Amino acid sequence: MKLIPFLCAFLITASSFAQKTTSFLLKGNVKNLDDTFFELATTGYFNNTVNAVLVDKKGNFSKHIYIDGIQDFYLYLNNDAITAFAVPGDTIEVNWDQKNFKNTFKINSPSPERAQDLSIMMAIYNKRRQPFLDLNRKLYEEKELADSSKYRLINDSYNAELNIIFSAPHTKYSITKTFYDAYFKHVGLLRGLRGNLLNIYKLKTDDRYSSPEYAKFDHTYLSEEIFIQSAPYRDFLFDQVRFHQPFKYYTAINGSGYAAFNPAKKDYQSGQAFLNIIPIRDWFSAKAIMFGFEHYDFKDVKSVYDDYLAHGSTPAYLDTVKTFYDNARKLAPGQPAPAFNLKDMKGNSVSLSDFKGKLVYIDFWGVYCGPCIGDIKENGTKMHEKYKDKDVVFLNICVDEKGSTWTDKVKELKLDGVNLVAEGWTTNQVCKDYNINAIPHYVLIDKEGKIINNNAPGLYQLAGDGANDLDKALKVEKSK
Repeated sequence: MKLIPFLCAFLITASSFAQKTTSFLLKGNVKNLDDTFFELATTGYFNNTVNAVLVDKKGNFSKHIYIDGIQDFYLYLNNDAITAFAVPGDTIEVNWDQKNFKNTFKINSPSPERAQDLSIMMAIYNKRRQPFLDLNRKLYEEKELADSSKYRLINDSYNAELNIIFSAPHTKYSITKTFYDAYFKHVGLLRGLRGNLLNIYKLKTDDRYSSPEYAKFDHTYLSEEIFIQSAPYRDFLFDQVRFHQPFKYYTAINGSGYAAFNPAKKDYQSGQAFLNIIPIRDWFSAKAIMFGFEHYDFKDVKSVYDDYLAHGSTPAYLDTVKTFYDNARKLAPGQPAPAFNLKDMKGNSVSLSDFKGKLVYIDFWGVYCGPCIGDIKENGTKMHEKYKDKDVVFLNICVDEKGSTWTDKVKELKLDGVNLVAEGWTTNQVCKDYNINAIPHYVLIDKEGKIINNNAPGLYQLAGDGANDLDKALKVEKSK
């Protein structure tokens, strides 16, 4: 699919992509909080950033949160993530009583227009968050559901969200950002279906929102305006270019006569071919390289990284990917595995060094991670049975929960191995050291405590019949 420039209401020049980092002020009061802080994450052009917001003895808090332009943020409260967005210079006020959260939570702004934006976001959260989660689950679990039925469910959900947006008094961002977010949040679910555009039905509003600008909105256009405003658009764009590209997975011939697998190069080449707006192309290249270091062979990604350094032209993105590479090479094969000390289910302290002299396979997982749970249920028992007599230790590190929620899930899953918890996920040092931004993630460490593969095969690969990195490592150790 060829991407062409979108005729925006207004164009934003390439210089906008090197925006100066600014901030917004988050302040308010919470009653009956059983902690001294709560967490807030902001989206960015690459990864989310988690901030700890300190709360004083009277329940007051005030913190400047740094952002690059318009960004979404997630308030991790009441075992959920409440989504809104901030604009540089914003003051956003949040108040609630932890013992009566549903009836007391309020989010506001001294600016009437921004207060209206936040009101729309809260209406979407209250009315559409759970239905959207249910829709995702239904699409994932009901494999035999016809494409036409899936398309209708997605389109119905999209229209339900638009009715919330367009029923409210419009603001600068409600007719741009919130519309874009709703569209690309839903169009991302269409991948693989016959229908590839969303349609607006008869909205419960006046006719101004039924114009072709909205009713015939087409995601095949490339837009700088949407790129800057909408995190769902950036997520969509990244996946769209990677999954709908003209290049094969195979880019070189190895010694066996078979083409070598190099998805990092494939992604990079697709961005070069598809994206004709240089700052967006540089962003995609940087993000693809960072994604590659997290998921693919280090040497393959390093060759792509070197090419990007030679040809990239957006300084901010070049600096970002250089910093990422400096951290990634610390996890390259042969490097010492970062030490850690975590609690097990009995509250005992467990160190990586406790297992020196054995191969160590680490599974970073989460209680609320669908792919993690699915792989454990389907392949966990088979994998442990396959390696029960082998000289390998399996460490299961939960990152998204703690306490009884974690331990009860371990018992429910009958999760064999050594079970540990890394409270706080991205704020926990072990997650920082191993660059755990997404789960599941697997790491294989040799008997000397050195990394074999920081992107090790998953449980389903270990449970299969084909040779994998763990089998190869066991064979090497046996031959010594």
